[in-house]
Amino acid sequence: MTTEGMARPKAEFLQRFLGDETVTAGVSSVTISAGIQLHYADVLLCPTEDEPEEMAYLHFYPVADGNYYLQLSFLPECNSKANESYRVAQLVFHPSFFEQWPEGLVCGKQPFRFDRCTEQAFTLNGQGRDMLEALMKENTNLDFIQSLRRQEMAISLLRFALEAFLVPDEANKLPACSFLSNNSERDKVLETQRLIMEHLDHPMTIRELSREVAMNECYLKKGFKAMFGKTIHEYQQFQRIERAKELLLEGNCSINEVAFKMGFGSASHFSTSFKKIAGMKPCELLR
Repeated sequence: MTTEGMARPKAEFLQRFLGDETVTAGVSSVTISAGIQLHYADVLLCPTEDEPEEMAYLHFYPVADGNYYLQLSFLPECNSKANESYRVAQLVFHPSFFEQWPEGLVCGKQPFRFDRCTEQAFTLNGQGRDMLEALMKENTNLDFIQSLRRQEMAISLLRFALEAFLVPDEANKLPACSFLSNNSERDKVLETQRLIMEHLDHPMTIRELSREVAMNECYLKKGFKAMFGKTIHEYQQFQRIERAKELLLEGNCSINEVAFKMGFGSASHFSTSFKKIAGMKPCELLR
């Protein structure tokens, strides 16, 4: 695969995060500096519909001896229910970027091998989120100092990603979520579960849940998975579909009415989510 081919944002990239039915308003590209590009797409999905959790991935590709291509892929958490779109981004570092340093320096003390492709998820901290948001603000009239600042932010995001390989985040240092031995912390996770069940028709985002129960987002996600065996998003969707089953079997509502009651923007999206979780379409349940 050529570097040009890898540099173009792929449909597979969006599908990886959001599923096969992803619709976008087009992909934009911005040159940050020589060897660094930013690609982003506005995803046309209602935030209340099957909302994905925040994700960040590092993909590394050896192009040839001494030539390396790396991309960081980001799905920022969508936390505004008023918007009908949110952005997915890829920050691309071309081989020319790595040519600034001696090969021995680039290859030293890195967690992945430089003779094969690597993919790794990592956690983006609050500072990194702010930098990513600043990078995605469209501004074509930058002066030299502002351009330097954008380059510094892009490189900082790369550093965060590489450091995530070598230094586990704070929550990951806690074996088996030992913070849950604290009664007050367990109560916060249980309160999160209660809030989820109370808002199945209009699911709360992880950020909203975190603020409501006064718990760090990373701890909340890990604690919830440890206690309930599912991510917050998986649990929300499972419970929404379980409630939808009950409504359908009661026979008082049509499929369209149930989809609306459970906060889905369309019957087709409801049907897709229903089949993914229940293994059948809503109409098949009623046969």
